[in-house]
Amino acid sequence: MIKKFFAVLLCGVATLPLAAPAGAQTIDYGSLEQLFGEPVTTSATGKPQRASEVPAAMEIISAGEIRQSGLATLPDILQRVVGLDVMRSGMDAADVSVRGYNQPYSPRLLVLVNGRQVYLDHYGMTAWSAIPVELAEIRQIEVVKGPNTALFGFNAVGGVVNIVTYNPLYDSVNNVTARYGTQNFRELSGVASMKLGEKTGLRVSAGGFNAHEFDTAVNRSEESLRLNPRRRSVAVNGLSEIAPGHQMALELTKSNLERFEPVAGQNRYSRTEYDTWSAKVAYTGNTPIGLVEASLYRNGANIDLAPNYDINNTVTVARLQDLFKIGTNHSVRLTAEFRRNEMNSTPDRGADLHYDVYSVGGMWDWSITDRLSLVNALRLDHLRLGRTGTFTGNTPYTNDSYDRKLTEPSFNSGIVFKATDVDTVRFMIGRGVQVPSMIDFGLMQSAGVASVYGSPSLDPTIVTNYEIGYDRTIDAIGGGFRASVFYQTNEDMLFRTRTFLLNRRPVAVFDNMGDSSAIGLETSLKGRIGEDLGWKLGYAFQAIDDDLTAGVTSFRFEDATPQHKLSAELNYRYGQWSANLFGLYATAAKGLRGTDTGTRVVDVPNYFLLSGSVGYDVTETVRVALTGQNITQDTARLSPFAAEERRVFLTLSASF
Repeated sequence: MIKKFFAVLLCGVATLPLAAPAGAQTIDYGSLEQLFGEPVTTSATGKPQRASEVPAAMEIISAGEIRQSGLATLPDILQRVVGLDVMRSGMDAADVSVRGYNQPYSPRLLVLVNGRQVYLDHYGMTAWSAIPVELAEIRQIEVVKGPNTALFGFNAVGGVVNIVTYNPLYDSVNNVTARYGTQNFRELSGVASMKLGEKTGLRVSAGGFNAHEFDTAVNRSEESLRLNPRRRSVAVNGLSEIAPGHQMALELTKSNLERFEPVAGQNRYSRTEYDTWSAKVAYTGNTPIGLVEASLYRNGANIDLAPNYDINNTVTVARLQDLFKIGTNHSVRLTAEFRRNEMNSTPDRGADLHYDVYSVGGMWDWSITDRLSLVNALRLDHLRLGRTGTFTGNTPYTNDSYDRKLTEPSFNSGIVFKATDVDTVRFMIGRGVQVPSMIDFGLMQSAGVASVYGSPSLDPTIVTNYEIGYDRTIDAIGGGFRASVFYQTNEDMLFRTRTFLLNRRPVAVFDNMGDSSAIGLETSLKGRIGEDLGWKLGYAFQAIDDDLTAGVTSFRFEDATPQHKLSAELNYRYGQWSANLFGLYATAAKGLRGTDTGTRVVDVPNYFLLSGSVGYDVTETVRVALTGQNITQDTARLSPFAAEERRVFLTLSASF
């Protein structure tokens, strides 16, 4: 299969070099924004680009948009992006997916902070409040839709969320923010920047909140697990110019999160505690062979998942890349990466699971003319799985079963054509690889006469996306129009579980569940009326067609994603006052919900969600804002889980 893949690819792209993950975040974004007159990114190709020039479907959420929204969490901010699905199941529990296929512990999204992965490998999921970043230190959030493994790295199968913080060497950010609201929500965060001489910058951030869980009913068996959410986080970021054109970066983080959330596969609530830490060092230098970037980081996570899952997971990633030009029209990026992933067996003890991934890749960016460019990227991942230790219960495996190797290619190709000064068209195709999570591979649970196991024989899910995008600047409305049409296929989707008899006892193992495909349309139109009023309209359509293994489950992804979503947003500014209003309508869907008697499919009716915020600038540096979410109703069922309550909070923010 791999030989055939390479033959086809090389016939179409004869001179393709090797590719890379997201680029370094050590550039001076402020100067580039002044140069381009709008937010820019370097994460896709390594060079500064407007979002409309990127060979991927990307949207950039600016710091100004985050501040004006009045929102307090990353999922609430991302919910306003056309094509993203947010499933909130508790006061702090939320899962985010790109273009459908959302579920508890959504595993299809690569989430980065300044290029470091912050999704958790045990389930391949993101605990959003455990991310060690405060909203005041975020410069922008880059949202990329569709599989982009070859451009952005490991696990970028559904999409990418890349959080870019202010640069500690070039930007001075000093802020204290306090929030208080319903559900007894209390939050305090701070960001402080300092210069250590002229060539070294340091930023320290810390924050936390306490709240009460939604007061909506849960199953009787879960009442004892109910937990009021709390968060604590601290991060240190430093950047130093060690020589002209050469920089060293250091990052240290620690976070602790407790919350009440539904668990993947079971769809039942659990009391969960996340204790995470990370350490990263990176070097960037202009050298005779190009812009060289080297980084090494280690992520650690201890997850206490009630009642008896105690997970310890560490990930170590080392990567090296070189970006250079050939002539004036060709940019090439080469990369090599090593990843080590380790986790203890859970919930039954006595073993350790691990895998190593060796990756090479590269990107070729060809500026054919001033209006036409072609970007091709290729990545090859080689995974070696292994296991040591004992087994318990009625197991179908031995440690030799885990002696397995997987080799999978991924690619991205995009043509960007600037047809006129105001019209841009993008043609894109991408192949992404979703590697099974550590739990998928290695869960070990013997419960009485039944046993449940992860499976070392799982195949990766292959996601292929074909897309056409169009952007038009419309000066008459002070804004523009954007649209994307896509077709996506998903091969060998992962699912829990398949049950059979072993030694006359039932055994359930994780399995691939078949295929699924989707077609979709995403459009947005934004503009301004005068200097004070901005507006935006968005519409997303998606139709999923499942071809799943018979008898695997009564649940279908084609029923779980609303086919139609319509959004509208208004921003108004008058003197020291500002206001924001956002509305979202979604059609009905279905979802899985764990109950006292098992898992069942429940209806999620169509809904209308209205949020708003009013702010007042007391001084140039002090701002107060009142924000309400789901403001038109006491409770609303927006997911298969607990109904979401109205939330109102007051924010006081001071910069200095």
